[in-house]
Amino acid sequence: MPHCISVYRMFSRRSPFRWSGILSMSTACWEHCALCNFITACIRMAIGGSMRRYLILSLIISLVVTALSLLSAGCSSGSGDQRAFSNDHRVFLPVIASSERPAERYTFFVAGHTYGVPEVNNPGVHPPFKAMFPQINSLHPVFGVFTGDIVIKSTPTDWDEVDADLAELTAPVHFAVGNHDMTNRDLFVSRYGPTYYAFEYQGDLFIVLDGELNQGNIVGEQMGVLRDMIQGNRWQNVFVFVHRLLWVTEGTPYYILRDRINNSSVYTFQNNFWEDVEPLLRGLDAQVYVVAGDVGVTWAMALFYEEYENMHLIASGMGGSEEENFLVFDVDAADVRIQAQRLDGQPLERGVIEAYNLAYYSSVP
Repeated sequence: MPHCISVYRMFSRRSPFRWSGILSMSTACWEHCALCNFITACIRMAIGGSMRRYLILSLIISLVVTALSLLSAGCSSGSGDQRAFSNDHRVFLPVIASSERPAERYTFFVAGHTYGVPEVNNPGVHPPFKAMFPQINSLHPVFGVFTGDIVIKSTPTDWDEVDADLAELTAPVHFAVGNHDMTNRDLFVSRYGPTYYAFEYQGDLFIVLDGELNQGNIVGEQMGVLRDMIQGNRWQNVFVFVHRLLWVTEGTPYYILRDRINNSSVYTFQNNFWEDVEPLLRGLDAQVYVVAGDVGVTWAMALFYEEYENMHLIASGMGGSEEENFLVFDVDAADVRIQAQRLDGQPLERGVIEAYNLAYYSSVP
């Protein structure tokens, strides 16, 4: 009962998911679990079609099934099939309301295209990036985020190698999947769990999106999770992580960036970012940072930053370009500071991340 176990995991790791997330996973459970389908039919027969009682009983039974799934997993701890998402590196940190936000800062890092140079199947992450692990650990980040293309091909061996490398980091790492990672979607989900979700930390909201679904359109259940999580508008900062540069679409000024992306062949450059996602985020009373990772190879840009109103559109990655990099976010009650750390240890050619904006790329060949 993998979906039932998924519901349990939302509680077991001090998960800050709201009820909307739990109900969403419960829905998946009803749709895919044979036991849940049987229970659903019994409920309908017992209550004679009363929708109110059906919903209440459905939720109760869902929680009961979750407890049974946990018991089953515990009794069968020697079985690999019962170890749902056993390689999940994510840790959902305790929720701290904005009004209780401490004065001290916290740090996290973001790295894109971490498998590295195209056509090179490294044993784990991009070697120059792995060489930066001691520096990353010295920053004492609370977590990291890999923004997609973590493996060159989604195989058990490739993911085992990534897991081994991540064991050398002191912080847990979240995955925002890329097209390479989704060459075997079922394998990824069986190892690491859902490909889109959200969590809160110290009055800030963190959203991981799956831009490989629906050709970059954030729709259906994924859009529902996004809408549910931003309800209440109570955050100081909202961070959104995704592999694709969703804002690069036809008919916008950002379309000039289409040839500066790692793999433009998987883009249609037509999605609902500007119609649905961006207005939703821009309407928040919070600073919003959308961070993508599909850059950094030799023919692409390695860094992008554009700011307007409360929106910050950011791309960072690696893969052989001269300025391949990862990002370090320092957050406190007053500000969010972002630094791009080149993998060769050299300073940025343009000094600061903010200089790699749309005006700059519009002026260079």
